[in-house]
Amino acid sequence: MKVNALEEIVAIQLGIHFWPGQVQLKPEDLGKKPDEIPEIFYLGNKKLYPEEWRKLFRQVSGKSRNYLNENSYPFVLDYVRAIPKRNLALMVERLEEFKAEYLVKVDEFVNQYEEIRAEWQEKYADIWPRLAPHYPGEERLRRKFDFHWTVFELKGAEAKEGSAPEIIEAYQRARADLQSRYQEMVEETVLYLRKKVLEVVQNLSTRLKDGRIIRNDTLDSVRRVEVWFKDLNIFGDVQVEDALTQLRAALNGTDVDTLKDNEALKQQLAGLADQVAAASGKLDDVSVLSGNYKRLIDLS
Repeated sequence: MKVNALEEIVAIQLGIHFWPGQVQLKPEDLGKKPDEIPEIFYLGNKKLYPEEWRKLFRQVSGKSRNYLNENSYPFVLDYVRAIPKRNLALMVERLEEFKAEYLVKVDEFVNQYEEIRAEWQEKYADIWPRLAPHYPGEERLRRKFDFHWTVFELKGAEAKEGSAPEIIEAYQRARADLQSRYQEMVEETVLYLRKKVLEVVQNLSTRLKDGRIIRNDTLDSVRRVEVWFKDLNIFGDVQVEDALTQLRAALNGTDVDTLKDNEALKQQLAGLADQVAAASGKLDDVSVLSGNYKRLIDLS
């Protein structure tokens, strides 16, 4: 039976939009004529509502994108991420939560829209005639806010039967290029996963060896990265996964109090962390590991 590695992955694109509420600043807004503005200056924008609202929208947008980015791989297309298909349900569940939080902020803004506009009119009465035309009605305003995602499976495009030879050739070239990009993505993703693991375990090892303060969050970061790696590791990176499992097992029941005066445990954890670092820091087996997975990629 032929196995297609791409069937284990889906791509996801997150789109979050809000009304920027900005219009081009004009010389007359500054009491100037166009020829009175030196060419060295570039006029920016007039803001139609307070910056605090934009910060709220960006805050939720940033949290959403950070969660997606931290629990996915870079993809061959800009602004698109890839995740194991087995993680899709959880990803959608979390995005639904972020969407609900975002829409609460949108409702608050829309409900206060008239008040915000009236406040701006009073505050900037001298230029209000040039601001007023740029405020949309409430229905149009709501349509300027959106929080959505698109999920799609990975497959190469195919020319229709009976297509002209040059069309078939163009499709074949495009498929070969996409195949190559997918294969590059696999190697980059293996390195990406290992790099994050390496950073976490090296931090633990260094702190233990140098006698620096170990906090519970330091220990929890190792526990989190072990779960994170296993969730995303569909590439058969068993060396790193097994080493992480051993380190996690040694951490069970361990906190800063049990670790504080236990030199033997500190040495044990430092040694296990070094083993994980050695496995995740190796580069000579990445091409073999990713090569095994690449051979399973089929765009047909």
